Amino acid sequence: MLGPLIFGLVISAAVLGLGYGLPYFRSRARRRLLAHAPIPVRPELLRLPEEDKATLLPPEMVAKIEKKIGLAKDSPKVRDLKKILQRAGIYNEKALNVVLGLKLGLALALPLLLLPFLWGRGLAPLTLTGILALALVGGYFLPTLVVRQMMESRQAKIRQGLPDALDLLVVCVEAGQGLNAALKRVADDFRLTNPPLAQEFALVNLEIGAGLERELALRHLAERTGVEEVESLCSILIQSDRFGTSMATALRVQSDTLRTKRRQKLEEQAAKTPVKLLFPLLLCIFPAIMVVIMGPAVIRVMETLLKK
Repeated sequence: MLGPLIFGLVISAAVLGLGYGLPYFRSRARRRLLAHAPIPVRPELLRLPEEDKATLLPPEMVAKIEKKIGLAKDSPKVRDLKKILQRAGIYNEKALNVVLGLKLGLALALPLLLLPFLWGRGLAPLTLTGILALALVGGYFLPTLVVRQMMESRQAKIRQGLPDALDLLVVCVEAGQGLNAALKRVADDFRLTNPPLAQEFALVNLEIGAGLERELALRHLAERTGVEEVESLCSILIQSDRFGTSMATALRVQSDTLRTKRRQKLEEQAAKTPVKLLFPLLLCIFPAIMVVIMGPAVIRVMETLLKK
């Protein structure tokens, strides 16, 4: 009986609070007074960001630990991980901390999860230690492998949709639009068919609209994507903008070059197909064919020999 009573009291308090509070919030006089009232200064907003951070360990100890394991802010590992996250399309500021936390957490959690299943199985101590060490290493590198797979998949999508995007850029530029408007149009049209490429072009347009120089925004595009074709495109656009040459001609030449490269790559993959099919044929299909062809003859020979 105590549970329903508490629930009823909570509901009653909520209804009474709404009943007394709604007229106060809907008061026209209060809205007029609030419109002319000075904006209150909140002291917590004037604090420095470092003052609000709750630290369990001293900052000096944290800095030493990060330096020992190579996870300091300016360490090569962290910079490489940031670059991989950007190329995977993850721009959240907390993503780096999440990935580092997953790396350390899985490295500790996987051996602890496997230990109850492996303990008491009669395994040698060396074998048990090796399995736990493999679990620790696998848990540490698993998030990085997942992020790298996301990066490669995103780069493949960008590489696949770039020739069509260049064709649309050529059409927009020849129609009289500037590069910024053409990038915005491509980003809007490719939002459903190729979201990664549309996102990158939209980011370039936003950076230029925020006051960043076009050359620097294009260099950021090449650095974010990490795609060779995009880097070549950015170099051509920077040179065309710097020397005042025809941008439509440069884009058309780049589009033809990309299509030629894609066709050559497909021809190369097609030429590798017979070599890749050789081992499945020898290991799987050829023995079955030999059994079907030679099986009846072997049976007849065995019957003939048994009759004699």
